[in-house]
Amino acid sequence: MRDTTFKYGRCLAAANIAKITPPENIYHRMWGAALHDRAEGIHQPLECNALWLRAIDSEAQLLILSIDHCLFWKDANDQLKQTVSNATGVAQEDIVVYFTHTHGAGLMDLGRDELPGGDLIAPYLDQIGQKIAAACSVLPSQLEEAWLTAGTGASSLATNRDFYDVQREGYVCGFNPLNTADQTLLTIKIARASGELLGVISNYACHPTTLAWENKLVSPDYIGSMRKTMRHALGRVPILFIQGASGDVGPREGYVGDVRVAERNGRQLGLANLEVLASMPDQPQRYSYDGAVISGATIGVWSYKPFDENEISDLSQFGTATRNVPLAYREDLGTLESVTGRIAELDAESSSRDASQWTDLQQRDHRALVERARRKLTRLSTLESYEAFEYPIRIWTLGEIVLLGLNGELYNCYQTKVREAVSDRAVMVGTLADGSDCWYLLDQSSYGKGLYQEEASIIGQGGLEVLIAESIKALNLG
Repeated sequence: MRDTTFKYGRCLAAANIAKITPPENIYHRMWGAALHDRAEGIHQPLECNALWLRAIDSEAQLLILSIDHCLFWKDANDQLKQTVSNATGVAQEDIVVYFTHTHGAGLMDLGRDELPGGDLIAPYLDQIGQKIAAACSVLPSQLEEAWLTAGTGASSLATNRDFYDVQREGYVCGFNPLNTADQTLLTIKIARASGELLGVISNYACHPTTLAWENKLVSPDYIGSMRKTMRHALGRVPILFIQGASGDVGPREGYVGDVRVAERNGRQLGLANLEVLASMPDQPQRYSYDGAVISGATIGVWSYKPFDENEISDLSQFGTATRNVPLAYREDLGTLESVTGRIAELDAESSSRDASQWTDLQQRDHRALVERARRKLTRLSTLESYEAFEYPIRIWTLGEIVLLGLNGELYNCYQTKVREAVSDRAVMVGTLADGSDCWYLLDQSSYGKGLYQEEASIIGQGGLEVLIAESIKALNLG
């Protein structure tokens, strides 16, 4: 009998870090309730942690970029990938950007160039494209045989955030002590066969919304302190945070302006990652039963044993696949014309004589309504001529480890159901892959409750269930 606690994969690998902190006075407003536009300083530096994985005996490869931003719109994300592709020779379809989804880094929307600090967005995006490309361009010469070891742990950082406010008689987006969230942490060690560490992947589902509208500092939210905590023990190695299915999940203590809370949240998750890493064998081996030894008690003895040639061959298999799944749109999305008209109405209200008498609360609420309408306009701008959303499930398989690239923000049940159905492998559920063209995907029972996530979604009821079924089918057929 053997223990299957850890899952393994073998390939060529190299990793690097690029610092991508923006100017301290860049456009920063991410929250509708925020009253400021420009950032007023830097809490912690932003990073791009890059990992290049390549098959040992084929051309299959994957370049992962874990970037400290909430997300980029499609034009900015495509330009970034093109810049990296030009510098590395890696085709764009073999590059995936996973946004850590920090809400403290500012909204990098090229359409906001006329707002305070907005003129810094375009040059900043160009600059980080070059920085990330430079960090990735050195990786081909550093590719070496490596083993991936995946282990699972848990962290209580993640909590459900769909809370029913009795006084308002409606749902709000905040800590819900009456419901549970999946707190599974998947930690993947990338190391030489000798055990020397090359990098770490931390895959966890929890919205980085510790810091909200009162925060005026550029920040990676809890991810920065997670990395700092881990590097204190591991040294300065690349650590890729991959956001899990966290559409209805956030930290228990969040939506604050105090950066110390984000640091505390990050230490909590960093220590949980270190616990998983500490439990792993120094070298890739399988733990198996040796038999009984008669002592004061009869002892069952286990020990680690190296993989044989057949096992090494199996664990070196590197597969890639994409399954496109059509998902029906909501029937009540509205049109570009209706949303544009709503923005015009709101602009007229802010220019009226009465607006000069607004309280801070009224001003804040109005700015939030304008922000919601502008984001809805962004959602609709590329969807008018399509009958359904073509959702790509991107799959990379390395031995016993599966890496998923999933666009948008999926509800937590996606990862619990997929992992339960594919329990023979370690499944990294990576959301916000190349951004969020589809926005939220809610479970069927969450529609019709007046949730923010439904308002922000373009996908109709039942879409997530279709995606779960198709994901399981694709993984089991693969």
